[in-house]
Amino acid sequence: MQFSLVPSAILAIVLATPALAQAPFDTVHPIFRAHCADCHSTQGNGGFDIANGDIASAYADSQLPSYFVSGQTKGFAALVRIQNGDMPLGAGCTGDPVLDAPISACLTAAEQSQIQAWIQDGQLSPLSSTGTPYCFGDGTGTPCPCANVGAADGGCANTVSWDGGKLVAAGVASLTADSLVLRGTRMPNSAALFFQGTSTSGGGLGAVFGDGLRCAGGFIERLGTKTNSASAGQFPENGDPSISVRGAVTTPGMRTYQVWYRNAAAYCLPATFNLTNGVTIHWAA
Repeated sequence: MQFSLVPSAILAIVLATPALAQAPFDTVHPIFRAHCADCHSTQGNGGFDIANGDIASAYADSQLPSYFVSGQTKGFAALVRIQNGDMPLGAGCTGDPVLDAPISACLTAAEQSQIQAWIQDGQLSPLSSTGTPYCFGDGTGTPCPCANVGAADGGCANTVSWDGGKLVAAGVASLTADSLVLRGTRMPNSAALFFQGTSTSGGGLGAVFGDGLRCAGGFIERLGTKTNSASAGQFPENGDPSISVRGAVTTPGMRTYQVWYRNAAAYCLPATFNLTNGVTIHWAA
């Protein structure tokens, strides 16, 4: 077990006056997954998995007591160790975003600031789930294309999860206060397209598409493509437009959402992709 003295200057920065805008764990989870997954997604180095693909598990571990910074959480200590150059482990970072700019493994100034905002706001938990998941690959709807049956909460099975890719929504779906977030899990670490529809496919039961089921139909809006890490992806992330803006949702009503992800390994059909389950969202004014 390693113990280190924490420079008072770093603690002063982290414990500065809280930011005005609240920052839930959703705003920092993609950062931890992108930079810390090698050690803290499933291996539990240091006794916690802050980069776990499951956001609830990652947050729970972020709130464990730290041995590195007495009286603080492991989430707090993670930023301290990032800013003093200890983490990501072995990346050669100094903690100074300007000096670390040539090293992609190191955190940018914006990423460090976002983690700091989360800490200053009281290390808020993830946003609460919303919407209605539908169109599962468990056999209750359209059969998966090659008997690759998934679980009752996800899409058709893929090469990294027999349960299939899972999509949930969280936050508030309001045109005047949009905090909606789409979270995809149980997917390969590959490209994942988050998209929006205006109706359901197959009467809500789905239609065969690639190695999975197409659930969102009607007029399609591509929200954004993310690269999964720790078998998970999220839209929006920091710097992305809100879902209502990117999806051009201007009036209240229903929209459907899904993730189309690359799964190139030989598995089912010649197609190199699969999909999560769908989620319906009813937008309010």
